[in-house]
Amino acid sequence: MTTLQVKQVNKQGQISIGKKFAGKTIRIDEYADGTIVLKPVEIISEFEMCLLKDEAFHKRLAAFDRWEKDHQPVETDISSLEKDIETRSELS
Repeated sequence: MTTLQVKQVNKQGQISIGKKFAGKTIRIDEYADGTIVLKPVEIISEFEMCLLKDEAFHKRLAAFDRWEKDHQPVETDISSLEKDIETRSELS
């Protein structure tokens, strides 16, 4: 839904665009004719961008999603875990 709003820029060159954008990062596209377009953006690192583009990474995520679907979480038996740790430390 597009809404038309007219805002007045104050003497400090500021404009309020509403609380819905508070704390957001905004890209400002300024055109030669004076048009200004504000776009909310998320900034990600080059590393994260590489992951998003990496087909092998997406395959690993899909494989994990399949595994997770078939392996529901279960409560850990702390006593059994402690015994297992003790046994392993005795063998070392």
